[in-house]
Amino acid sequence: GVIRAAAALAAAYDAELHIVHAIEMPAPTGDLDLAPYKKILADDACVRLRELMAQLGVDAPYAVVHGPVAQAVRDEAIRTKADLIVTGRGRSQDTFARMMSRLYPVIREAPCPVLSI
Repeated sequence: GVIRAAAALAAAYDAELHIVHAIEMPAPTGDLDLAPYKKILADDACVRLRELMAQLGVDAPYAVVHGPVAQAVRDEAIRTKADLIVTGRGRSQDTFARMMSRLYPVIREAPCPVLSI
């Protein structure tokens, strides 16, 4: 869905495509060190993202980052000098509130226009 649409837009406008996957971890409680878990999640996300991109025939740089989704997307958009952010609505599209809980902060913090697929 989203990667395919973003790739098609990039191709149609002869634009660069950069893909970002944000992993939002819960705040640590007590002395729990989340670093090992972050690495495992990031490594798994990289593998899955590469597999998906290969399956779709998409060749683009990507980043797997940790942090609040809106902030991570904003930071990557700034780093890559993005002119447009293409985002999905998540798998939980059954309720408007759940969709907006992730999407609205991305739109609000974006340094450029956002297209929601």
